[in-house]
Amino acid sequence: MAPTNMLSSDSHIVEPPDLWSTRLDREYRERGPTVRRLDDADWWFIDGRQTMSFVGFQTGVRFDKDGSELKTSSSFGDVRRGAYDPRAFIDENERDGVVGSVLYPSQGLMCFGIPDSALCSATMRAYNDALADFCSEDRRRLKGVGMVNVDDPLEGIREMTRCRDLGLGAVMITVSPPPEKPYDHPMYEPFWSAAEDLAMPVAMHVATGRTALSPDPNQTSILNVAASALCMQDVLFRKSIADIILGGVFERHPKLRMGSVEHEVSWIPYFLWQMDYCYTDRPARAHWHRYKDKDALPSRYWRDHMWVSFQEDPHLTRIIDVVGVETLAWGSDYPHTESTFPQSRAMIDRFLAGVPETHQRAIVRENTARLFAFDV
Repeated sequence: MAPTNMLSSDSHIVEPPDLWSTRLDREYRERGPTVRRLDDADWWFIDGRQTMSFVGFQTGVRFDKDGSELKTSSSFGDVRRGAYDPRAFIDENERDGVVGSVLYPSQGLMCFGIPDSALCSATMRAYNDALADFCSEDRRRLKGVGMVNVDDPLEGIREMTRCRDLGLGAVMITVSPPPEKPYDHPMYEPFWSAAEDLAMPVAMHVATGRTALSPDPNQTSILNVAASALCMQDVLFRKSIADIILGGVFERHPKLRMGSVEHEVSWIPYFLWQMDYCYTDRPARAHWHRYKDKDALPSRYWRDHMWVSFQEDPHLTRIIDVVGVETLAWGSDYPHTESTFPQSRAMIDRFLAGVPETHQRAIVRENTARLFAFDV
């Protein structure tokens, strides 16, 4: 049976339509996220660009209906109350066996793709204020992850510090920084140091690319959706994690903790092997980083510094020893369409069948509790 008192390392709020119109700095309000009615659904627009409709209106429906019956758009009036009311959120998740949740945005994910850096940062500050208010309902059970723009790492440090002071439990940065500014660039060194000093975990969530505002809301082919899902792991690894590990960021910042959120886990063993192989068996090129510890491998830094928030992965039991049980943290993804809610217990029973109880507890509770300082 699934362990009791589960913690979700990846849940979401659904932002009310007036979040940015009431909280965003006045100079940016006309360009910030706003809601427009199109045909029979409400859609978010940012700086005149259409992004996404409201989610959280069909949580759990996938267990009862065929995929062809699921929808991609709705109005805010259709969104379940627990997605934006913190007390309802806590009560509803507790019935699903989840007593504490790490909270990410919904529409806010799209803010990472805003080209104007000042507007991008302003939207994140407004969201962080709203998230802190949401979590104030019960900070033992609700751990918010603030959004931080690191185009200017010093500005990012100020906002990360503010997030800590607001009571948020971690911060999230873009999963895909500009190609000319990869995460092993010296410009980020002060940010990594500050994250260590503040003891703030740093997450990289799916759909937070710095250069793509949103998927095409009008796309009609499953190929576009599948390609997007399959390339996310490549983007995360190639543009972020590989630069961080192979560039020596974790070696220089031994207390830094970073997370891959909602990218699942089956892809990880190959990439860990490929990193180790390239490090040990490929001819060294100019400026290749070499660890001071001659016996160290890239995969060691993965296990010492990374966590992986996943939802459901049918191959999990085959790869726990390779990925590292200490890196794995289950999340329900409530209240999104893909969520395991309200069948989280049954699904955990299924995909952790045969896994030792100590590993199960680590994956569905203890790792998340340690990372985000839960005491529930």
